[in-house]
Amino acid sequence: MRFITQKGVFSMALPYNLDVTLARAKVDLAKIRVEEIAKYKKVSWEVEKGFLSLPSLNEIYHITHPAGDVSTANGEPVDPRFQVLILHYLTGPGAALRGQWISFKELPGGLIYQQPFYGRAVLPLIRTFGSQPASLLRAGEGLGGRPVDQGDAAVELNPFPCLPVRLVIWAGDEEFPPGGTILFDASAPEMLATEDFAVLAEYLVKRLKNLAGR
Repeated sequence: MRFITQKGVFSMALPYNLDVTLARAKVDLAKIRVEEIAKYKKVSWEVEKGFLSLPSLNEIYHITHPAGDVSTANGEPVDPRFQVLILHYLTGPGAALRGQWISFKELPGGLIYQQPFYGRAVLPLIRTFGSQPASLLRAGEGLGGRPVDQGDAAVELNPFPCLPVRLVIWAGDEEFPPGGTILFDASAPEMLATEDFAVLAEYLVKRLKNLAGR
C-alpha cells in the first residue's frame, strides 16, 4: 500500500497555487494502484469506464485513472479547489475515524492560522446562519448532511466518505452575539494537510450559503 503523505510546511497563503498543486496531485494519483484507492478510501472503481466514483455532498464525482481528471457524474466541470481536495483525499493516508471532534486550531499549525481561518470560514458561517440556526439544517440537508445534537443547530457533512465535518451554530441573545465553530474528526490530521482543511471549510460554508440563498 503506497499513499502520498500530504503533510509538510503549512503555508498561510490561501488559496494555494492551484495549477501547480492540481498538476502535482494528478501525478501522485497515477503512482497509486487504483484497487488500493478503492479499498481504503471507500470509492468504487468502474474498470470498464476507467474512473473512480466518489460520493460527496449529494453528488457523485468521477476521477479518471491514471490521468486524474475530475468531473461530476453529469460531466460538469468541478471547482479546481475541490478537485485538489478530492485528489488529496484519494492519494493521502487513510485513518480510522475516532469519533472525537477537534477544532481547526488543534490541527498541526492550525493555531498560527486560526484568525484568518475564522475570517474566511467561521465568521461567514455565523453571519449566514447565526440569526436563523434552523436554516443551517435545511441547507445542510441539500448537501446530504445530517443534524447532530450540538449547539443550537449543527450539521454533519461528508465531503468525502471517510472524512466528516461538523458545522455548529449558537444563536445570539440580548447578552451574547451568535457564535459558531467548524469541527473535524480527530483522525483528520492523518488524512489531509492543515491547508486542505482550511480550503475545505471555506468551500463547505460557501456551498451552504448558496443553498440558503445568502
